Amino acid sequence: MTDKSRILLSPVSSLALFALGAYRIFTNNLEAMSILVAYIFLIGGLISFVFSIAKLSEIHRS
Repeated sequence: MTDKSRILLSPVSSLALFALGAYRIFTNNLEAMSILVAYIFLIGGLISFVFSIAKLSEIHRS
């Protein structure tokens, strides 16, 4: 797997983590997941998404 494909896969997985955390927080349907884990997924997914998009735009410029 090349570096570019890893960087392309990173925002997708980060967005999935963010969506899973947001789904648990806003709907309260996933009782098996604790609220603390949902907030960790939400914050971690958002931070990872922002930095992976920044890295992707940096590679795209070069």
